Amino acid sequence: MLTYENKVEIYTRRKTGETINSISSRFKVHKSDIKYLIRLIDYHGLEIVKPTKRKIYLDEFKEQAINRILVDGDSIKSVAIELGFSSDSILSNWVKYYLKNGNTLKKDNKRSFSMKKTIKATNTPKSIEKNVKEENLYLKEEILYLKAENEYLKKLKALAQNSKK
Repeated sequence: MLTYENKVEIYTRRKTGETINSISSRFKVHKSDIKYLIRLIDYHGLEIVKPTKRKIYLDEFKEQAINRILVDGDSIKSVAIELGFSSDSILSNWVKYYLKNGNTLKKDNKRSFSMKKTIKATNTPKSIEKNVKEENLYLKEEILYLKAENEYLKKLKALAQNSKK
């Protein structure tokens, strides 16, 4: 992991003409990471690479960044640099998570492992009917949520297309 001083030295060496290959060898850092660091400092200045506490981003902020990539067609690197991320992998992971979880950042509170269920000896007609009603209610709520999400995405896409014109 690079220190603040390492990052400043890398930037200084690059700006004085040293090649990315030689910097990469000297600091044992991949060339693409050096290129990203240079672009980040060019955009924000040296302040951006000073050590800070780990940031926590709101879902709304994450969704706006993801939409710039998926809807507006901006590149992950350019958005990550503009937002001042130390690495573009932060944004890349958000996009992967978003797409993997059905275009949502909401975490499912279900357990990743199944708990043993106690099985009742007999299912009475009333308990079966109650379970069916609960299932129907859950499914209706999910349908409403998905319809609202679909409308939101349609409007977002339309706004993005209108702003490009």
